[in-house]
Amino acid sequence: MSNLSFQSQDCEITLSDGLEEYRAYLRANGKKQLTDAPGSQVIRDHDATHVIFGLDTSIEQESMLDSWVLSATSWKLKQLLAYNQLPELKQLTKDFRNDPGYLRLILTAVKLIPIKLKIWKRSKQMNKKWPFASPDHLMDQRICDLREEYGIKILTPDERKVKKPLIWSGTIKN
Repeated sequence: MSNLSFQSQDCEITLSDGLEEYRAYLRANGKKQLTDAPGSQVIRDHDATHVIFGLDTSIEQESMLDSWVLSATSWKLKQLLAYNQLPELKQLTKDFRNDPGYLRLILTAVKLIPIKLKIWKRSKQMNKKWPFASPDHLMDQRICDLREEYGIKILTPDERKVKKPLIWSGTIKN
């Protein structure tokens, strides 16, 4: 993924603007935008974690995001299950069987252990956990201010960089 503004620690746009930038990038690359069902914000909340923790949708950075979510957010099991029960996610999980294959996914996660340990350490240094169910009032605040308030120190571009990233049919090229 190209460098998006929210991938900078000191990003000055609002969380709402970061969400729009994230979604616009997905649209520009032909990725289907998931939409929340009436009365739900689980997709918005998941997308907000991509923005606040400065990560893209590559397999590696999705795995990094899982580490951030589990160690640095105040999540509830029903929230994570609601996201994973989305029909599109269920289908993606099935599709992974053939491309890239479960073994390659597991090996990728293992390769990321040093980065995941860094994420775990940074999550322990935070002032407070990020709310997985992001309240509406956070949407109008600047990302840099939210990161300062919560004590979030995102990974730098070099820290996010993975040697030999997993290339599969869903890889965004730019």
